[in-house]
Amino acid sequence: MYTNTHESSTSKAPARVATRIVAALEKDIVQGALRPGERLDEQALAQRFEVSRTPVREALQELAALGLATQQAHRGSFVADVTLEDVFGSYEVLAELEGLCARLAARRMTAAQKAELQALHTRMAGCLAADGRSQYIELDAAFHQTLVAGAHNPSLAEHIGLCLQKIAPVRLGSMHSVADMATAHAEHGALVQAVLAADAAQAEQLMTAHVSLRAEQVRDLVALWHARRQSAPEPVSTRRR
Repeated sequence: MYTNTHESSTSKAPARVATRIVAALEKDIVQGALRPGERLDEQALAQRFEVSRTPVREALQELAALGLATQQAHRGSFVADVTLEDVFGSYEVLAELEGLCARLAARRMTAAQKAELQALHTRMAGCLAADGRSQYIELDAAFHQTLVAGAHNPSLAEHIGLCLQKIAPVRLGSMHSVADMATAHAEHGALVQAVLAADAAQAEQLMTAHVSLRAEQVRDLVALWHARRQSAPEPVSTRRR
């Protein structure tokens, strides 16, 4: 069958560009560079990525489909906002799922996975100073992911992933706002000991409590963001004409 190679490659190019833009913006949202409710200006993004507005529109539509952005008629696209109800609802589910994950991991983790969990916890101890916060956060994600892998339950991993996606716009910001990382690290330490001892019930209890405490930190952060946005004047570019 004859295929117009030029036409085919041309039609695929915008999709590849849009995918690159989605990846970059998703990273910005997850890392807190773009905050909930912040406007995603098409023209500014086109200039940033040095592309036309077409792939930017495609990227914004995909972000909306992922739940990371919203599109409002006559106003444009915005980073998905979060309410206190969203935060508590998602963290309530996540606490139970991660608790179950810890229970299963305590029973099913291989020796290699247990060694990896211990190694991550040890590395995190060296990142408790203020200048190590970013690295600690990266290792924290790896720590939790190691437990997810150790549970050996793909369905559970999928549901945890969905919850993490819903809280993505606030998770990193909340981690940066934690004043006492040593306490969080100590909670991890107790969890590691429970997993190594194959104490499934204790591992579940510790993880559920650990994630539930995170919800309180995120609640305070979201409340602060909302207060700041309500007190700030709306940018001219976002007002209705």
